[in-house]
Amino acid sequence: MNRTPVRPSALRRLTVALAVTSLVAALAACSSSDATEATGPATTSDAALTPLVTGGPWNGAAGKDPVLTGPFGYAVATGIADPILAEHGFVYDAFVGFNNGPPVVQALQTGDIHLGFIGDTPATQAKGSGLDVPALVVAKPSSDIWFLTKTGGVATIEELAGKKVGLQFGSNFDKYGRAVLARHGVADSVEYVNLLFADALPALQRGDIDAVPVPATTAGIWRAVNDFPVLSKASEDDPDLLATSVVLTSRATLEANDELAAAVWAVTEAGSAKILQDTDAYAQWLSDATGSPVDIINDAELWSYGTEAIDPDGLATIGTTLDFLVEQGTVPEAFDVAGWVVQ
Repeated sequence: MNRTPVRPSALRRLTVALAVTSLVAALAACSSSDATEATGPATTSDAALTPLVTGGPWNGAAGKDPVLTGPFGYAVATGIADPILAEHGFVYDAFVGFNNGPPVVQALQTGDIHLGFIGDTPATQAKGSGLDVPALVVAKPSSDIWFLTKTGGVATIEELAGKKVGLQFGSNFDKYGRAVLARHGVADSVEYVNLLFADALPALQRGDIDAVPVPATTAGIWRAVNDFPVLSKASEDDPDLLATSVVLTSRATLEANDELAAAVWAVTEAGSAKILQDTDAYAQWLSDATGSPVDIINDAELWSYGTEAIDPDGLATIGTTLDFLVEQGTVPEAFDVAGWVVQ
């Protein structure tokens, strides 16, 4: 194995920017000292291992340090990732939180991070825009999205015609929102407003926007203190629009570390099994890490994990996402999805 170290030398240049709104907060690129989830100081035996810095969107509560969640993050937090990574020549170093998916891709390109955990839409858009970011894992679609409307607002998706809809452009929720609006025949009669989730909450509270699609957990948190009606849920009304996630790396990182794909999947698989062994324990850990109440997490989670690094349903979702992006004009032309993923 080629173990040429991939050092996060540029990581220190990232700065922390907190946007505090109720229980949700979005972070722009943050420094390793403030956004680090580490297994502890390096030991003598760690010196021969290649450190891995991960990154992804972070929407935890104000005051919470960014932490990688999901199967990989849980495997790291519970210690089961350490021996797996070491077996493949790696040691976990840190997690860096971002406010959206596209900045994660930029950090991969500059070498600030080595693994990017993002939604299928920004991942597909990055590849479709010509960036060489191999996909190591494509998860089973299981990320629920809820379409919320303001208090006293419309009662159906069709009634959003002529209204303002907030979307986090370039995200899975952008794709979902536009697709749902198109299915109800109002996509061309809606005014779209580009908003991060931290900005979408006060906009919905003030009535500056009429509706916004958000992650199910975020929706639950908002609804705990606001009377926001739910217009649609992906899991119930449009299951084919459930979002998925992708683990990306850069070509340089992959070529310098030939066991990277195997290591990432082995940790992910172990983390998934750990979660399913005790979902209550995971929900409690996730609550402690993000500030989301346990009951809201349980209401939002679908507890569905794939058994393959490149899940067939996840790959199909990538295909529909690519078709959507080409139709929207944000990706110039379709590409070979099967050739993009690392088998």
